[in-house]
Order: sequence, then C-alpha cells, then structure tokens
Amino acid sequence: MKSLRLLTLLLFVSGFAFGQTTTLTTTFKFANIEDGYDHMCKTQVWINGELAGESKEVKESAGGSFTVNVPYGEHRVRIVNLAEYEGTWEEHSIANEYSLDCLWEGVHKFDKKGAKVFLLFDLDASTAVSWKKMPAVAK
Repeated sequence: MKSLRLLTLLLFVSGFAFGQTTTLTTTFKFANIEDGYDHMCKTQVWINGELAGESKEVKESAGGSFTVNVPYGEHRVRIVNLAEYEGTWEEHSIANEYSLDCLWEGVHKFDKKGAKVFLLFDLDASTAVSWKKMPAVAK
C-alpha cells in the first residue's frame, strides 16, 4: 500500500515538474503587396531550434493566426514566413531575393498566462513586431 501511495505521489509531482506548457498565439499580416505578387505563404514558429508549429497555407493578403504549445520559461524564438515560389517553399527573405525579411528572432519568457505576438510584414517598410497588438502600417 505504501509503494502505491509513493508511486501516485511521484507521478503527481513529475506531472508538475515536466509537463508545464503554455501557448503562443502568432498573428501575421502583410501590407503593401504589389499587384501580381500575392504569394501563397505560411508562417512557422521555432522554439529553441525545433519546429513548434506552422500556420495554414494562405495568400499573403489573407494573413493568419495560429497557436503552438511552449514550455514555461525563457526560450529562443524564431518566427519566419515562407513563400511558395514555383512549387517550392522558401523563407521570405532578402537572401532569397524578396524585398523584406519576413521574420523575427529573439528570446521570450513564457509563463502560465501564455503569449500573443503580432507581426506586420509591410513590404514598403519593414517587419514590425508587437507582443500587445497588431502594429499599424507605416504611412
């Protein structure tokens, strides 16, 4: 009987120690898309170098939002938009001959409240990021 109680207690404690996750909701939007260049795209969230999830495939003009699970604590985050070009997915980046790097990298601390991040890929300006609300389009 004692061993059963001990086993139950260990399982209960290990659930709290190792299973604590929260959510990160990523919302992305494009502005100033040039006629004829409304690519199919998707956005990925990477946590500590591992793919945590990705959005549905949508036209850039549609934008999107999706949620991934993230362990509590401070983590390296990379959010990158991919464009479909001639049947191949590639990072929407200057290195791939796009006008803008549609990505954000940084460190964020996650707690039980979860987090929301908003990315505006303004093709006439820059990538703007906010942890509070969608950034406004530059005038």
